[in-house]
Amino acid sequence: MVFHMRKILAAIVATSILACVSGSALADEAAAWTITLRPTDFVIGAALAQLRARRAWATGFDESSGAFEIALRKSAVAIRAPRCRMDFLILSIPFYYPETPKQASVSERRAIYDAFVAFQAGGGGRLTARVEAPAVVGLSRVGRNGVELAACNLFFAFPLTAQVLPP
Repeated sequence: MVFHMRKILAAIVATSILACVSGSALADEAAAWTITLRPTDFVIGAALAQLRARRAWATGFDESSGAFEIALRKSAVAIRAPRCRMDFLILSIPFYYPETPKQASVSERRAIYDAFVAFQAGGGGRLTARVEAPAVVGLSRVGRNGVELAACNLFFAFPLTAQVLPP
């Protein structure tokens, strides 16, 4: 009888561990979106310094690390961020570490930055990009209405993509 109870208990523990792993894997997978933007949906470059926000924005492209930021208007994307108290989401690119396999070179990062700047200057069409908020680093979580941002932060997903579409 005791042996039988131990088998049942082991099965319950194994099932609950698998359920937790599957749930967290689902949350990680679901914390990625393809966003579609118009030129007025974001702020990039020197114009970031003019935003009325309680944070200091990175207002350009860092040539040594390949880092940059974009302010996305929350109203322009369908990503829930109930704890973000700004009108903008912070879209950043993860720092470049050459030893990390899931990366993009500084020149690839520069190409994405330049594509956003050129798209905004052109004034028309739509631009799509893949973004993410990994739950493993606390950027997203599962809320009452599905996956949402834990704060205001998003990252570009690798491999980097930005595609300009006609109007």
